[in-house]
Amino acid sequence: MKKIARYICLALTPFLLVQCSDYLETTNPGQSDNEFVTSSPEETYKTLSWAYGEYRTNVVAGGNYNWQDVLGSDAEYMSEYPTANNVIARLQPEATGVNAQATQYNSLNIILARAARVAGAIEEKGVLQEGTTDIWSQLYGEAKAMRALCGWELVRHYGDVPFGYENQYVTEYELTSRFAIMDELIAELQAVEGRMYKVGEGGITAERLNRSYVNALIGEIALHAGGWQTIRTDMPGLYGDVQFEYKGTDDGMCVYARRTDYMDYIRIAEQYLDLAVNMHNGSVRLITSDDRPANNPFQVHWQEINSRRSSPESFFEIACSPGNGGEHPYSQGRAGSNNGAVSVLNTFAAIRIIPSFFYNGYEPGDKRRDVSMVVTGSDAATGREALIPLGAGTRIGGGGPSINKWDQNRGDNPLIPNNANRASGMNYTVLRMADAMLMLAEAKAILGNDDGGAIELVNQIRTRAFGNASHNLSGLSGEALLDAVYAERKLELLGEGDLRWDMIRSGKFNERAVQVRQDMDEMMAGLKNNGYYTFESGRTISNYIWTKYVQVNPGSSEAVVTQEGDESNPALFPGWRGIFNWNAAAHANIEAKNLAIKGLYSYIDPDGAEAAALEADGYQKTDWGIKIGEGTNPDMYRAAILDGVVGRENLAPRYFHAIPLTVIDQSKGKVTNGYGLPNN
Repeated sequence: MKKIARYICLALTPFLLVQCSDYLETTNPGQSDNEFVTSSPEETYKTLSWAYGEYRTNVVAGGNYNWQDVLGSDAEYMSEYPTANNVIARLQPEATGVNAQATQYNSLNIILARAARVAGAIEEKGVLQEGTTDIWSQLYGEAKAMRALCGWELVRHYGDVPFGYENQYVTEYELTSRFAIMDELIAELQAVEGRMYKVGEGGITAERLNRSYVNALIGEIALHAGGWQTIRTDMPGLYGDVQFEYKGTDDGMCVYARRTDYMDYIRIAEQYLDLAVNMHNGSVRLITSDDRPANNPFQVHWQEINSRRSSPESFFEIACSPGNGGEHPYSQGRAGSNNGAVSVLNTFAAIRIIPSFFYNGYEPGDKRRDVSMVVTGSDAATGREALIPLGAGTRIGGGGPSINKWDQNRGDNPLIPNNANRASGMNYTVLRMADAMLMLAEAKAILGNDDGGAIELVNQIRTRAFGNASHNLSGLSGEALLDAVYAERKLELLGEGDLRWDMIRSGKFNERAVQVRQDMDEMMAGLKNNGYYTFESGRTISNYIWTKYVQVNPGSSEAVVTQEGDESNPALFPGWRGIFNWNAAAHANIEAKNLAIKGLYSYIDPDGAEAAALEADGYQKTDWGIKIGEGTNPDMYRAAILDGVVGRENLAPRYFHAIPLTVIDQSKGKVTNGYGLPNN
């Protein structure tokens, strides 16, 4: 392969054949050579700050909605219909555009190239002292970790990609095996993690790459490297001498596979996740106490994020500032309305909860349920809490339950400068302690050498969720234990962008996809035939519910953001909702702003005495489950919930994004998209 190290090029993007003599000039115009960039730790960090900013602006912007991955699991879907926004989420690669994710692809390559250049400049400066950890070794580790993070994102979202060509003038390039890339990233991180500060050391916070997170990242990459995944079969020799075991049938394009030496990677995952969780966690901890009246430690992490603070549970967050950045909650938070007077409530809420999971997912008493999902949103036009109808729709116009972890109403001070939309200032949580603990439990369950340790990790999460140990697990091993870990990850990490990867890695993607589609079919049939459907959880979805606007605090017309759930009060159950007192002067004549709901989880006969009594008390009969069967809604649910598995139940799930057209065109035929993705 011909490579001429002559010019500095940003990435394999439209810049590839452009003479890019010095890409560092963006940070320090006119003074961007290596000597200037490393003239002081402060100047070096300025250059790295650009990388953090680019990652925030063009990679995580839109949360995982722009990547679509979080929109397609056995608990999450997108209710916009019809739309091309979720075709990869639905496993329909042939329906996407070749440049659909070009922005993310290009930015990742640009960032990793700049990070590599910074690391090289620090090496050339000769400031790295053997065996010591100081500001220079931290900056060097940050640069290496940024390159690895971006390389990992490329592999995870695009599969096999051209890699390792940064900062060179390249005339010929080709795809690199993802397994070779992951090996390189793991080795690179292993070489630098010991020279970095843990969170809380050396002034390093969770808003910078750090040893604690890098240990967890090594574990995460290794866990995926040793997990099930869809690999290409249309390019013989791509994976070199890596041997595989397979599930299902090869369709001539791809097959569901796991490398036969997967245990080697799971051992690496266990080692480094253990270091992250127990040894090198620094100040990062699982939040297990809550001194608020609500007494819900799980919610505290989200209270911190909604209050625009870094959470003590976070290994790594992408920092945002109020009025200038932070796509949460717009893309994947609690639904809102599009109203210019309160622009900050314009929350698209792309991620919705599959109704069958909303009703059947959580056990009674699990404090994560209401914190994670919600059936009401924010109506800026009236200052009222609004029911989100089931069926197709976005914002508060439809779509049903949305993610509740990010909510502009919640926080110490919901107001932000300039009332700006899509600029809440809420940080993006890249990884938190509970996630790392459950990945460690997963690794232990796969290895089978410490079932007790795996169960203990899961039980720490469950004890927090229920407030006691009465729901703890015991006596599990093998597949039963592994399934329990994945089930716990679904409950803990709903909406955070992890469930789809868990489904893939587990080797049970198709089974889980088929099951949730079957659950929805049975629910829809029950609603149509009986007017209600009762799940195994004992909760019942009905065609109708009864709603009424109330004053949570009698005598006060102020809206209330509820912090505690109370089953005896229909305005506080489900909990963790309500609405902030937005634009109070404009809504002074509206006295009741919070929504009381009856019949959400139990059947009320529309012609019975209970319904009559509710209506006499001012409640209104409101369409709920019946909406699912109206118009095109049945088609929406059947299409939006992983319909790409239909007819491919024994074939590999196809979930990768397309490498952009410019890269394909400039590769002289050596780079192509597989998996049914377009190449033009």
